[in-house]
Amino acid sequence: MTQPRVHEQNRAGPQEPYAGVEHSDATGWTAWILLGGFLLVFVGMVHLAAGLLALFRPQVLAGGRADMLLPVGLTGLAWIEIVLGLMALVTGVGLIRALMWARLTAIVLGVVLALVNFAFVGVHPVWSITVVVLIGVVIYSVAAHGGELARAYADT
Repeated sequence: MTQPRVHEQNRAGPQEPYAGVEHSDATGWTAWILLGGFLLVFVGMVHLAAGLLALFRPQVLAGGRADMLLPVGLTGLAWIEIVLGLMALVTGVGLIRALMWARLTAIVLGVVLALVNFAFVGVHPVWSITVVVLIGVVIYSVAAHGGELARAYADT
């Protein structure tokens, strides 16, 4: 069995081979993809909690409906929150694991979440704009550099 060719500065000693990854094409964008995965997990948990709260204790959320921005009842809104929360949670875990279906779903889900947050700019301007910008960065990182994360996992 032959040893891979390793540069001298990467060796632990003169005769010891380097024990790490020999070569990787991964860039700093892989960190943004992982951040996007963690954000999706977090957002999924928040949406899931808000949906369950709206389902079991609707009086808690009845006063904060943003002036009835959407013509949907609290029960319908609760189920939408639960479904979006579960989708975001599962997609985030898949994105962290660099799965192809999760990359595609993250882009679609990111566009939906960006549109929803854009609709709420009049109600929560700073939060909505911050979320739209973060979602834009995550969508770009997943679309342009999503394969890097999968290749980086394959290199280890």
